[in-house]
Amino acid sequence: MAPSNSLATIAAVTGAAALALLILRRKRKLQDIVRLQQSEASHREWAQRMQVFMFDIDGVIHVSGKEVPGAGATLAALRAAGKTVMFMTNNATKTPEDVVTTFAQFGAVAKPEEVMTSGIAAADYLQSRGLAGKAVYVVGMNALAETLKARAHVLSFGGEEDTFKSREDMLEDFFPSLSPPANEVAAVVVGADFRFNYYKLARAANYLKQNPSCLFVATNPDPCAMLGKNTIVPAAGSLVEAIACASGRRPDIVCGKPSASLARHLLTSRGFDPSTTCMVGDRTDTDIAFGRGVGMQTLFVESGTMTQEEAASAPIEHRPHFISASIAVLQSLL
Repeated sequence: MAPSNSLATIAAVTGAAALALLILRRKRKLQDIVRLQQSEASHREWAQRMQVFMFDIDGVIHVSGKEVPGAGATLAALRAAGKTVMFMTNNATKTPEDVVTTFAQFGAVAKPEEVMTSGIAAADYLQSRGLAGKAVYVVGMNALAETLKARAHVLSFGGEEDTFKSREDMLEDFFPSLSPPANEVAAVVVGADFRFNYYKLARAANYLKQNPSCLFVATNPDPCAMLGKNTIVPAAGSLVEAIACASGRRPDIVCGKPSASLARHLLTSRGFDPSTTCMVGDRTDTDIAFGRGVGMQTLFVESGTMTQEEAASAPIEHRPHFISASIAVLQSLL
């Protein structure tokens, strides 16, 4: 019995030591994150040095249309201080005009030319590939389909048109061949789709499977979005993964954040200096990675999808320069 008791004691001590070490490491990680504070002169100097603030929208400016407290007033204060404000969202279900309307509902201001969406990025990519006049199958909402038509001049189809199609419709429509046939479809573009179904999954997968030349374009990689406290909803990345699994193909391009090519395009086309541009977001794998990848300053806010602990545990290249509860802190630093 004695040896067994000794082994049990050793195991207990070892387990306690491992737990203590894990807690210590966690505390150190949290301490490594710099929290923006009005009382710190260096933080006020930093905020005043920044010339451009590039904001994610969902979870940063509002959550499901409800304003993050102080967001509208902070945007107004930044503009009054001479800062350039713009918005970069991976949400392809909205047009810039939709964003402006949503902001107005809680008294915040945005202009269409200040808004960049992943749907716009996808359209610009299709245009760069010379797909004007080509058929493009869309898994997404009307806003994405219309953006692709307007900016890339493609013949988009599918989307909300396929909302009420069933597996039985698939069996009837797909044989002897798809219509239009796979060899006539130049791309499949996948964004967030609130009416995603079996038919859309099967149709997108078959176009990609049957036509190796068909481009697989994802608007963004986000797996989920915040609906409310402790409640998430699937986002575009979840649908992209389903189609990738079914078709056996990975996307040829992911157009939204954290695309480095998109970040460089935004900086150069608008004449922004990355050293005085701050990317503000609630996800480290998209927003913060997007900014850090091209040398921007970054601010992580806790008002959205991810927590402080998750930000602290992110890979070093995704870890923010600063953290705050929300963007309201910026108003106190100007």
